[in-house]
Amino acid sequence: MNFGVERKHLYVALVLYLLYILLTAYVVTSGESNSLNTYLFFVIFNNKIPQLTPLFTVISVDDYGRAFFWIPVALILWYLGGKYRRASVLMVSAFIISLIVGELMKHVLYEPRPFLVLHITPLIHEQPDSSYPSGHALIVSTGAYAAIMALPWYVSLPLTVEALLVSYGRIYVGVHWPLDVIAGWLLGMANVELVLALPWYYDIIHAIMRKLLGWLSYRPEGSTTN
Repeated sequence: MNFGVERKHLYVALVLYLLYILLTAYVVTSGESNSLNTYLFFVIFNNKIPQLTPLFTVISVDDYGRAFFWIPVALILWYLGGKYRRASVLMVSAFIISLIVGELMKHVLYEPRPFLVLHITPLIHEQPDSSYPSGHALIVSTGAYAAIMALPWYVSLPLTVEALLVSYGRIYVGVHWPLDVIAGWLLGMANVELVLALPWYYDIIHAIMRKLLGWLSYRPEGSTTN
């Protein structure tokens, strides 16, 4: 097992984490309902496109655009083998970090959701738990950025579009502030870069997935066929 560190990816991860910390400090000191965040929120929330509202409502509700989309994506990539399997392991490795860090942040820092502060009616039902960072944006950005780093553009592009639509949709339906989504993306990308910086962690998750999903295989382990 390689216990080394890929410095380039580590430096990128540290820069992204620093940006996330700075954004978090801004949110804590100014509040989510600061003028910039409120302005950006209403730019999106008050300018709905009726034809697209059903789409944003569906992909933004609960885990539809998150777990119900990205878990199957990770499994399909594993099944295909080769570089697709490597992308699957990268995604799952980063998903684990994102889930842990995201839940920790929501317990450490409570920021009310926009419908609690602005007294608006969101388009979907949402628990009045912490708004920061957006858990949906965190997970979908983790998956999208992992795809960008590990897959051809013709595969990563539609996955990234899905992630952007879900992230935008969380503001569109009124359950997240714009800064929640930006924070989610910064943290998601940082977590992927961290996995790329720590090959030993990737290898551990790979070994666990091989034990659990060894039966789910289209191409043999190590295949590089497209």
